[in-house]
Amino acid sequence: MNKFFALENLLKSGYCIIPRVILDNQQSSCKKIALRADILSYFYQKAYFAKGDVVLDGRIYTCFRGELIVNQQELAAFFKTERRQWNRIMAEFTSENIIRVDRLRGGSRISIVAYDCIVGKKSAQYKQANGGDKAADAAPKAKKPKLGVSVENYYPEHHVKGCYIPPLEIDLSKIPAFQDKLDDKK
Repeated sequence: MNKFFALENLLKSGYCIIPRVILDNQQSSCKKIALRADILSYFYQKAYFAKGDVVLDGRIYTCFRGELIVNQQELAAFFKTERRQWNRIMAEFTSENIIRVDRLRGGSRISIVAYDCIVGKKSAQYKQANGGDKAADAAPKAKKPKLGVSVENYYPEHHVKGCYIPPLEIDLSKIPAFQDKLDDKK
């Protein structure tokens, strides 16, 4: 029997990165905020991580990284919204520079703005402007922390404006392996 959550399956399946604010707002008591967070979460889950082809109404479209090609009417029905409400939400996302929408025959190409920055990969424009791949590789690597020692930039994905990571504090007296050493010192 093949287990669904076997480690091999989890490692092969890939991942998607969704900003924490979206995940937090999905649990909001305000239905309007929760709906918008659900829509953005869907976009991040379905966005292509690499270049691929999409068939929509019998036509083949190339979908690039950070894009998804969808039929907006079907999405509005999926999220149980009226067409006006859906159009208003999409206009808000576009005006807030969260997404870009390009019309296609039978659907739309939705591009997530700054997708590469959000998922942590340098865009081609960034690499070109900053000396290519070698410049990115030459950046200093963060060191692994020792037990109980906080190393700055160890978790680079958390270095976001407004994100605070408290220092790690370990009470050695509560760890059985260290209790013997503490008793020997006394």
